[in-house]
Amino acid sequence: MSILPQGTPAAAPDDARPLGEGPFLPPGAQIDWHYRKPGWQPGEPSTISPMRVVRDDENGLVAWLAPGTLQESQGAPDGQRVRTVPLARRWLEERTRIVEEWWGNGVLRIAPAGLPWSVWLFWSETTGPEWTFAGWYVNLENAHLRTDHDTYSSDHILDVEIDPDGVIHLKDEDELAAAIEQGRLSPEQAAQIERHADAAIASFEAADWPFDAEWLGWRPDPSWTIPELAGLGELRRRVT
Repeated sequence: MSILPQGTPAAAPDDARPLGEGPFLPPGAQIDWHYRKPGWQPGEPSTISPMRVVRDDENGLVAWLAPGTLQESQGAPDGQRVRTVPLARRWLEERTRIVEEWWGNGVLRIAPAGLPWSVWLFWSETTGPEWTFAGWYVNLENAHLRTDHDTYSSDHILDVEIDPDGVIHLKDEDELAAAIEQGRLSPEQAAQIERHADAAIASFEAADWPFDAEWLGWRPDPSWTIPELAGLGELRRRVT
């Protein structure tokens, strides 16, 4: 499912296996969710989110990103978030390693085995017994490869937003166009990403399992603590 020719599909370790192949982790176990550029090398910036496993089986991975989680992220040269870089040079600037706290409420992420996207469920209100569902976010990416406690992918820039009432929007089309202009992607690669978006929308319209209504009523185990990512303390000292 990779559209990017450099390196392994998700710049994953040599012993990584596809999602859906055991051994699997039990609910509540920590798994670190990585986004790396194609051809990633050790020490280069990446995004790493420590999460709690909700379900891990032959269908894929479901994991919970709790509010307040500290994660390693990719920053602009000045240490700010990448989105602070003007679009006209966003894919030309070097990236740095930063730490940031996951903002807002928690997110349930569902990565179907073998497919080039993951489905993220957002809630706008989580303080009462009835959470307010805010919609689905389909992150287009390489099909995941994983080791026992980590999963790896590469982000494809374009995304799909689906409102609670089912209205569908493409997101970051301007970033995709900039990525072509700045040499991050070829026109052929961008066209493949757009086909993946169409396939993800078809999956939503078919009510495939990542979009099943059961997930809207899912809630995290109240005993779960916020997982911690190894090495964050050292990284924070290095970038602050």
